[in-house]
Amino acid sequence: MSNMTRKPVVKTYLSVLIVFGGSFIFQGTVLGSDRITRMERSFGSGKNPPSRPNSYWDDPYRRPYFDNSTTRNVTAPLGKTAYLHCRIRQIGDRTVSWVRQKDLHILTVGRYTYTSDQRFTSLHLDDSDDWTLKIQYTQKKDGGIYECQVSSEPKISLPIRLNVVVAKATIPGGPNMYVQSGSTINLTCIISDSSAPPVYVFWYHNGRMINYDSVRGVQVKTETGPTTVSRLKIENVKTTDSGDYSCTPSYADPANITVHVINGEKPAAMHHGVTSVGVGVCVQPILVLMLVQFVQRCVSDVIGR
Repeated sequence: MSNMTRKPVVKTYLSVLIVFGGSFIFQGTVLGSDRITRMERSFGSGKNPPSRPNSYWDDPYRRPYFDNSTTRNVTAPLGKTAYLHCRIRQIGDRTVSWVRQKDLHILTVGRYTYTSDQRFTSLHLDDSDDWTLKIQYTQKKDGGIYECQVSSEPKISLPIRLNVVVAKATIPGGPNMYVQSGSTINLTCIISDSSAPPVYVFWYHNGRMINYDSVRGVQVKTETGPTTVSRLKIENVKTTDSGDYSCTPSYADPANITVHVINGEKPAAMHHGVTSVGVGVCVQPILVLMLVQFVQRCVSDVIGR
């Protein structure tokens, strides 16, 4: 028999390794003996680790809240850039997300854009309480409510409404205008309800842009301001100049008018469009009827005497 003593086989299994911010737990089980060794070291004060990386921000008095100065109603002209500001106090290590309410689409999380529409961007400066959603080249469909959400427990959110303003364009004298062949077409386009003057105003004839068609004698003059006025002038018109004319400003829906170029003598009423022609035709029979009634009364008076 050998004098060597058989040593028990010791096997060690790592059962738990959890890291919670400033504390970690290491537990080992030694097989072959009746004791279980548990070692724990904590940088905190309790045996139960905190549920968040930094328990400082879980204090009820340090929870995030929205600044009352945050604007909840934003207006932007069509085609311009809109900025939706969200000011959050005591945000700590939470994350800010922007969500479009109508379809619950997540647009941004932190500084990252989560939508395929790259017109949306999240802006934030370090050590700042402001989280801004930037929307470039605004469209009509962008109007609506957006939520600024904070990943606190419980979650908090602030709804902010975006209004996209569409300027109005009108052409007086429509929807039809009659002009004599060889005369001049004068059209005026008025653009109102715009927070800023349009970048351009294009005129189209039957879908073709004619601003720079000097061969046809086209002249366009545009005066910008709170109310922008653009004037189209075409001299010595022909029947081929008949058709649909539209004034198309940037950031506004187009305005249309149909121009009829006629040969021969033109009735005076046609200067004012179809409606004026109808009125002129209707007024004439009424005058005749009144004259007949007047004559009948006169004849009756003479017979009665």
